[in-house]
Amino acid sequence: MEKKINPLDQVIDFRVFLYKILNNWFYFLLSLILAIAIAFAYTRYSQELYKSSTKIRINSENESPSISTMFYDNLSNKDNISINDVSKMFSSYPLVFQTVSDTALRFDISYYLVGNVKTSESFSAPIKVICDTSITQNNPVTKFEIDIIDETSYKLSNDELDFKDEYNFGDTIQIQSYNFVVERNYDYKSEILPKTIVEFNKLKAVAIKYKSKIQVETDPKMSNIIEISVLEVDQRKGVKFLNTLVRNYIHNDTEKRKEASGNVVRYIDNEIQMLRDSLFSIDMELQDYKNLHQIPDINLKTQKVYDKISKLESELSIYKYQDKYYSYLEDYINNGDELERVIAPSTYGINNPTLSELIKQLVNIQLQKKELIDGGQINNPSVSDFDLKIIQLSSNIKELINNSKQTNLIIIQDLNSRIALEESNLNELPIEQRELLDIQRTQNISESLYLFLQEKRHEANSRHEEIISNIDKIEPARFFNKQPVTPNVTRVYSIALLAGLLFPLLLFLILDLINDKIRSRMDLEKLTEIEMIGVIGRNHAAKSLLTDLNPKSSISEGFRALRSNLTYKNYEGKDKVYLLTSSVSGEGKTFIASNLAIVFANSGKRTLLLGGDLRRPKLYEDFDTNNKIGLSTILSGENSIEECTIKNVTENLDVIVSGPLPSNPSDAFLNENFENLIIELKSKYDKIIIDTAPIGLVADAY
Repeated sequence: MEKKINPLDQVIDFRVFLYKILNNWFYFLLSLILAIAIAFAYTRYSQELYKSSTKIRINSENESPSISTMFYDNLSNKDNISINDVSKMFSSYPLVFQTVSDTALRFDISYYLVGNVKTSESFSAPIKVICDTSITQNNPVTKFEIDIIDETSYKLSNDELDFKDEYNFGDTIQIQSYNFVVERNYDYKSEILPKTIVEFNKLKAVAIKYKSKIQVETDPKMSNIIEISVLEVDQRKGVKFLNTLVRNYIHNDTEKRKEASGNVVRYIDNEIQMLRDSLFSIDMELQDYKNLHQIPDINLKTQKVYDKISKLESELSIYKYQDKYYSYLEDYINNGDELERVIAPSTYGINNPTLSELIKQLVNIQLQKKELIDGGQINNPSVSDFDLKIIQLSSNIKELINNSKQTNLIIIQDLNSRIALEESNLNELPIEQRELLDIQRTQNISESLYLFLQEKRHEANSRHEEIISNIDKIEPARFFNKQPVTPNVTRVYSIALLAGLLFPLLLFLILDLINDKIRSRMDLEKLTEIEMIGVIGRNHAAKSLLTDLNPKSSISEGFRALRSNLTYKNYEGKDKVYLLTSSVSGEGKTFIASNLAIVFANSGKRTLLLGGDLRRPKLYEDFDTNNKIGLSTILSGENSIEECTIKNVTENLDVIVSGPLPSNPSDAFLNENFENLIIELKSKYDKIIIDTAPIGLVADAY
């Protein structure tokens, strides 16, 4: 009985799989050799990249003179400039473009040394090209090949411009719109002077390339330490770039802080100048009034009332001054231009933490938005996000301004009432003295405001002089003879060895998983309970009959073993007829039937080989006969058994071939003639071997 086993119940037999691996070890060896060869070629011919790095520290203590602290006074804190913000600034396009545009670096000119294996970029070359930056920026990108002939001359060529000529070092070269001078670089220390390729680059493209190269990492143990690095073919070029980048950032940061501080100082100076003019006119008015009216000194009681009124009006002026700031801030936000330059509340003496925090957030978002726009990323989705945040913050600030104005209005009204009450006590004085007191009171108010602004200006000037960047370079980039970061030879060869082992392993595994054929005895035993009685090897010889093969061959031995097993199973001698079929054609049933009949005949058994395949008969071809008569003509009654039997093909072996193909082969086996034929043949022969059509395709064998 056939054993129905779901292949998923046992996906793979690891013992068989291991045996298959060991039996195919040469594929693994070939794969390893191929993988190592690829790894060698990759490490040999790929460009080596070296890491250049620098470390900086963000100093929160230096933030007091910054744009934020000058505008927000007491609002500065350690999180004012985050590491994330600094990281983005170092990789911003404007800063990178400023760095690569440095004339001391000349990143618009690249040098490539031509070697035997590969061409590599180098910061130093046997020659150096001198030309104006406008030459490289106003002309298309191109390359010139320079081959040194001797100490005084060289060969210059350009395939794009179809140009080739010889020059002396120091000669001015004019090729179309390219004008430059090539000089010998005696700082290049090497006995071999390789051919050099000089490339003129666009600084914008160079800036974009370096912007993508910059990597910023933070130290988890020291949160205010940042490492900035780039990977370069020539480490010296990376060192120059990083040191210039950090220097430019520190310079720009300091200048921005000074500019912000200067805005505050100039604003205070303008206010002081206006008050100075006002005080001068008040002093003149007071002096003229005293000279004109000859007013006597005011008594002590009147002076106390006057001092109280002056104090109240000084307080009133501060709130009016704050009210002026609220109006300025509201107009500034409504205008919406250069929000990062807004004057902070502390400049007007307003200590409102909520308002200051909102303005601080507004300025920071505006600065981030401006950074993206300056970097050419106007279509970046973040710009739209920043616009929405600015609108929301502006709305919150306006609401807070309205509330603050209402509060100020209540305080101002209260102060005006108190001043009016005190002024009523002065009504008893003569009109000249009252007018004099009014002038003096206005003078005192202006003087107190003038002193307040003088103090603010002094603070602003002191901070302006002390302004430095909050970035310190603690470890400048330096040139070291380090191993290249990429390609990592150890890693590449490790991956190659692993891939060399895994590739054939996975290939065999996949082939084994998708294999739906029975290829071995173990496959058959695993999938069915049908008893196996023999194993016949594949026949690679041109002949198919054992009579034509070596009697000591493995195939001959296989058929003898099959005969022995059949004989052993039929120890009572009852089985005379053996029918051979297969699932589809081409699986060797005719080959097995023919040779099984031969081995039975060789054992002395009177044997008949009957061609029962009435679909695509091939038996007659193996025995070099025709197919004009045979089993089909016997069943139809056209010929007798004797007429169709080929006698003694070999000793004890007769053959009846299939004969002409009938119109309906299946029906031919259903009539009584076939049954009577088998009965008659069994009486004449010891063994009858029937070769039939494939049982998986047609029903003849049933």
